Amino acid sequence: MRAFALSSLFALSILATPALAMEGMIHQTTTTGVADTVDAFTGVLESKGATVFAVVDHAKGAEKADMEMSPATLVIFGNPKIGTPLMQAAPTMGLDLPLRVLFYEGEDGKTHIVYHDLDAVAAQHGVPADHPALAKAKGALSKLTGAVAK
Repeated sequence: MRAFALSSLFALSILATPALAMEGMIHQTTTTGVADTVDAFTGVLESKGATVFAVVDHAKGAEKADMEMSPATLVIFGNPKIGTPLMQAAPTMGLDLPLRVLFYEGEDGKTHIVYHDLDAVAAQHGVPADHPALAKAKGALSKLTGAVAK
């Protein structure tokens, strides 16, 4: 009986994981392809004075391992004028900064734009919800991704 209860609990935790993984993330979509959306996004970032630290093409990485996957690209970027005050409020924010946005092709053929909800991230680090830099970061992230989401 105990083995059944443990295996049932394990199965339930596996089934619940995808829903939990989606919590704390902001999702948008566009019908533009991943590569074009990433190009547009990095262009918007640069025009707004943000620094693009890295563009990670996960599908190319998979190719190097002789594996295939749908297009998926992570863009890592930031602006020290916004991020520094957040790290001054809580140095551990450095674990989640610079910011990251993932662009991937879903089964629906759309490009999905996903990033962590900054309210949830800030709460994890003890940054007050009313911190002015948090409001700036959330507004900037929403506007930046909104510029390429349709």
